[in-house]
Amino acid sequence: MNITGKTKILGIFGYPVNHTISPAMHNAVIKILGLDMVYLPFEVKPSNLQHAVNGIRGLGILGINITIPHKKAVVKFLDKISEEAKLIGAVNTIVNKDGCLIGHNTDGYGYIASLKQEIGFNPKGKNIIIIGAGGAARGILTTLAAKKPKAITIVNRTLSRAVSLARAFKSRFPDIQFKTIALNENILKTSLEDVNLLINITSVGMKKNEALKIQLEALPKTAIVSDIVYNPLETSLLKRAKKLGLMTHGGLGMLIHQGAKSFKLWTGIDAPIKVMRKAALKALKIGGGR
Repeated sequence: MNITGKTKILGIFGYPVNHTISPAMHNAVIKILGLDMVYLPFEVKPSNLQHAVNGIRGLGILGINITIPHKKAVVKFLDKISEEAKLIGAVNTIVNKDGCLIGHNTDGYGYIASLKQEIGFNPKGKNIIIIGAGGAARGILTTLAAKKPKAITIVNRTLSRAVSLARAFKSRFPDIQFKTIALNENILKTSLEDVNLLINITSVGMKKNEALKIQLEALPKTAIVSDIVYNPLETSLLKRAKKLGLMTHGGLGMLIHQGAKSFKLWTGIDAPIKVMRKAALKALKIGGGR
């Protein structure tokens, strides 16, 4: 890679950021497309976030991804944010358009795109259960709801958070039936019988031998079990679902497709998904993550 004063800079802000595999994915795309760009990881402490955002303008950085813990905090330092990012209340992609910093959120898009590409699932008219009510859930909910499912049940350990999230989305998507349940195995079992898609949108599963206690046996044989955790590639939840003969969907595709969407926003170019996937898998084998 020949870096000069004309080389365009892309990157990611996070804290910590040494685990990210986004540079591996994006630099693989940059190389194969022959672009004069480089994608760099920037470790940004929360106290330095505003300075870092100002640096995007000052250094003429083309675009930045935003990861934990800055997705919500960064919003107030931007000039504009997309309608989807407004609804989500978080940003994962910043585009620098002639010094105007525009925030986007590509997480929900990445999830739906991976569902469609990998297993051909269409949410329209379906019954969906989402486990988790944090920032990631809000992003995926926004895109899922736009696809007009029949019903969405939000399950969370703290029921009040699920209720608050459902109320916010019900006002915007009145034709969808929103339900809420506390994360309790016995209560949840009765709600699984007609589910088409069950999604874990929590971090449970990232640690070895850590698993959600859900009676997957109650799901219909046609149900899909999905987990946004991608490291490990197959969580305990997905392993259990597979043993029961259920279709499964892992989290790596979401990471890849949201990254590809970011790349398109920055450059106007469609990123080759196969190249990104190959680079991501290689980085995970080395020990990366995001």
